[in-house]
Amino acid sequence: MSDTSTTLVDVRNLSVDFRSGKATSHAVKGVSFTIGKGETVALVGESGSGKTVSALSILRLLPYPAASHPTGEVMFEGRDLLKAPEQELQQIRGDRISIIFQEPMTS
Repeated sequence: MSDTSTTLVDVRNLSVDFRSGKATSHAVKGVSFTIGKGETVALVGESGSGKTVSALSILRLLPYPAASHPTGEVMFEGRDLLKAPEQELQQIRGDRISIIFQEPMTS
């Protein structure tokens, strides 16, 4: 558990699977990290390591039903974003939490 006075986002045990027919692929498994107030965070890793899937999962922007609903917890200002209603997420996306995508033409 992190210090809530300085923690802005606390990701705990985030996991995401993708389904194709009967096969399931584990894209992200058990990822945890904390982002403090005033910090800028970059997810860095090899191609296919789950950076984009992790970032999109935080705001539930993955294509469903191909991707499973993320499991774990994404705590933001005392709320678990993985359990938040879509209307609440729409108010947070872009206003409170933003993603800069890796492809310049999609930013």
